[in-house]
Amino acid sequence: MAGIEEHLEHAEHAAGHGHGHTPDPFMARVAMTMAVIAAALALVSVSGHRKHNEVLQLQGENNMCMTEAASLKVESSNTFSRFQAKKGRMEEQDRAITFTKLFAGNPGSETLRDEQVKKWESYIAKNKTLDKDIKVDASGFPQKNEDGSENDTLGGLIVTGKQYAQQAEEKIAEAAAKKVQAEHVHHQADKLDWAHLLLELGLVLCTVSVLTRAKTFWAIGVVCATTGASLAVFALYYMH
Repeated sequence: MAGIEEHLEHAEHAAGHGHGHTPDPFMARVAMTMAVIAAALALVSVSGHRKHNEVLQLQGENNMCMTEAASLKVESSNTFSRFQAKKGRMEEQDRAITFTKLFAGNPGSETLRDEQVKKWESYIAKNKTLDKDIKVDASGFPQKNEDGSENDTLGGLIVTGKQYAQQAEEKIAEAAAKKVQAEHVHHQADKLDWAHLLLELGLVLCTVSVLTRAKTFWAIGVVCATTGASLAVFALYYMH
């Protein structure tokens, strides 16, 4: 902003101390033009900085969403691994029940055999559920058991794994949206940078006009500043 203040001080000095200390109308118009350009330049500068910061923020949110999606995919994979392990264990116990009933045991082991068979049958009955029969809570995960423990039946594990996978996809979609938004804001920031450059050029040309008293530099400076201001308006509003 120091450069802007120097331009304005120079213009004010030139406007108030023309030939014979008589105010020069042309210098006064140039000084007023420079004041307007300086105000627009300050506004564009602040807007440009905010847009660049917004780009960095959106990129950070994109990375965070992708990290969360990867974590959720791992949770989904681990849950389906638990499902496969439990399903395999239940199949082994089912075969064990069949073999136990097919082959006679040692005399006196009937009670132990019956207890073991009932234990296996109870485990299978407890965990053999379908995912369509599992009740879910507001978060989409299976409701807890009455004792507050996780529902880790076959159906419960399927529902849990699918829910983790769905949340991962939602995070990926959110990350994609953040990426698109970041690219859009980046384009806005680029155009604001060009607008900033044109306004700076317009201010410099007006300063040259003050030094040379040439209206041509003033006119070109006004054109540059007007173009820069129009580009800034387009970047901030018409690109939405």
